[in-house]
Amino acid sequence: MSARGAAAVTAGLLLGGLLAGCGIPTTGVVEAGEPATGVHQDVVLYFVSAQHGALSTVRRRADSRVDAAMAVRMLLAGLAPFEQKMLGLTTDLPPATATVRTHGGAVTVDLSTAAGRLAGAAVDQVVCTVRGAFAGAGAVTVTVTVGGVPAAGSHRDAPCAVGDAVWWPGTPGVPTGKPRGPVSGR
Repeated sequence: MSARGAAAVTAGLLLGGLLAGCGIPTTGVVEAGEPATGVHQDVVLYFVSAQHGALSTVRRRADSRVDAAMAVRMLLAGLAPFEQKMLGLTTDLPPATATVRTHGGAVTVDLSTAAGRLAGAAVDQVVCTVRGAFAGAGAVTVTVTVGGVPAAGSHRDAPCAVGDAVWWPGTPGVPTGKPRGPVSGR
């Protein structure tokens, strides 16, 4: 390197050092709160009160956007044993898998189960849970089928109380009181 080049490099380093120390104080670690954990969405699932037979709601938190298919999967997963015991809830849904098809404002939930028929409360559980997943999105028609055959009562008014669920301290959800009135399953 020539003397001229060495002088230019030295001058650049000195100038950089002077500009770096232009009166801006150094800082320590800046606390900015908890790290981001992602988007969470609540979903209201409908179960049956073991004592009264009426629908009761349990609120769950999901780590991703909840659509009708996810809400039905969460419903079919059922309740934890402590929820059944402490909250007095059960389900009228038999063990099943579901195929959920959505087309505009119409949702079809086809359950694959060994049980050929569904109790009315089981149909209501599915209808209300799906409608809850679409809360605020306008009217939704929900059809429940078993093996492709429409379930009895699939289109009747279901006693849904969308949005009433409250959290049970330290657990995923808690039931609410009695439903407040009918919401159409159509």
